[in-house]
Amino acid sequence: MIPSWFLYLAGFSMMILGVMQIQQRPQGKGGGFYARFVNVGTFWSVLCILVGLALLAMALGYWQGPVAGPAPSAKPPRYH
Repeated sequence: MIPSWFLYLAGFSMMILGVMQIQQRPQGKGGGFYARFVNVGTFWSVLCILVGLALLAMALGYWQGPVAGPAPSAKPPRYH
């Protein structure tokens, strides 16, 4: 079980990384649409944002992740 604070921290940092990479990528003056926007840097930035969103969804409990175990029971068992 991954602690939720770690998922929050990793999710927010991945999203910030992706947004900052998109914002700071070089803007070529003479380049066309494909040279400026459809490249590996843009793909990597979008991938970072999507992974960050997936980590936040796991932290909030909306998604159990790709290797999810059985869903936890609604009520913990009482042993007394």
